[in-house]
Amino acid sequence: MTSKCINRLVIFMMRIYSISIIVAFLVIFGVSALSAQTGYRPGNEFGESRFAIEAVDFRSEQKGQHTLEIYYKIFYNALSYQKTADGYVAEYEIAMTIEGSDNNQIEGLIREGDVKVITYAETKRNTDFVINMFKIIFDQQDITLYAVLTDKLAGNSLEIKKDLKKRDYWSKYPSLSRVEFSREVTPAGGESKFNKADSRVIPSVTRIFGGDYDTTLTYYHEIYPGEKEVKYIRSISRIYSPINGVVYADTINYGELSEIKREVHHIDVANLRPGDYELEIRLEGRRGKLYDKMVEEFELELTAATIYKNDYKAAVDMLKYLATREEHKKLKKAETDEDRISLWNEFWALRGDNPNDQENPGKREYFRRIRHSNRYFSFMRKEGWKTNRGMIYITYGEPDEVENYPFELATKPYQVWLYYRLSPPRKFVFIDEWGDGNYELQPPFNGLDW
Repeated sequence: MTSKCINRLVIFMMRIYSISIIVAFLVIFGVSALSAQTGYRPGNEFGESRFAIEAVDFRSEQKGQHTLEIYYKIFYNALSYQKTADGYVAEYEIAMTIEGSDNNQIEGLIREGDVKVITYAETKRNTDFVINMFKIIFDQQDITLYAVLTDKLAGNSLEIKKDLKKRDYWSKYPSLSRVEFSREVTPAGGESKFNKADSRVIPSVTRIFGGDYDTTLTYYHEIYPGEKEVKYIRSISRIYSPINGVVYADTINYGELSEIKREVHHIDVANLRPGDYELEIRLEGRRGKLYDKMVEEFELELTAATIYKNDYKAAVDMLKYLATREEHKKLKKAETDEDRISLWNEFWALRGDNPNDQENPGKREYFRRIRHSNRYFSFMRKEGWKTNRGMIYITYGEPDEVENYPFELATKPYQVWLYYRLSPPRKFVFIDEWGDGNYELQPPFNGLDW
């Protein structure tokens, strides 16, 4: 064998070895991350989640058993509709399978339902939805949920998998239930599957708060006494921002804990910057002795109004794909609130169909694309809207077709985004140079002249 052949063989073997390492890395970390995702973090990079589930378990009356509540949310525009004499109707089926730690099925549940609306426009709304729940009793253990939404008219299905690690609510010392993030909490006032003692708790299945109209983070959880008598207990709640660290902290002293505490919390988040956050709840005794801890993720929704109110500089920076150089310069130089409001409104009025329309659909869509980019294209500490894929998504919207090549032999992972609807059509290629999820745009950068 010639030296040239040997060199080629060595290079080929090195490529195979490198690819195997990358595949192993993605299998270990990528798959585990996917299986652990919650309902508000679907795996599809391009489709907005129109079906979501959340699951919370609480201590049951029988020792060693838990009550599992599985909440599901179906947006109207996730379904297909049939014209009727009274309007439009969609029919769906929810199938839920719960498996235990030994992969044996604990429960299988099926529920059918329908959605009836009067106008065609209602079938396309992305703000209307159905929220409902399943409830079962199970023995304390790890569980896996498989939820399938079937559109009975179209025959299409959406699937979600969710893992819940075992929590011990019958331990020697006090313990915390999981957190039920809530859309609304009101006095019980009658029979309802959503009642918790004296309160009716409607779940927030997607864990998204904030936005233009909702300025309160609401959640419910329970605190359970342990077998051993404890004279002093306190609950410490903190909210963490990946950018600003601790942005909220609160402590409740209970003294002796002899019965279940059912807690509803309302936290004003109007002045918090949109983005991802963590809620940490610690249950401590004297001298900071830690009995239990829960950490849950949630999101404050990014809109034009929320980012403008909390971070004007960031709001102006986000206009870089839409504003002219002169407009961007003027907006950045504005110093007084009056000037900022005037220039901001003027900028969007020029891009609206109706200058008097404060809602401005174009503005809503632009910041929806930024929010979507932050959810799916963020890399390390770099926000998704600043990445190459974020730039193209915000500028052109969702691709008509995406070709994804994560494991091509002897090549680096890459994606091809195709926009057939544009005139002329465009094609963008992104390469993951280091196999770390950071896809860089390749020339031609305008998507033309291939």
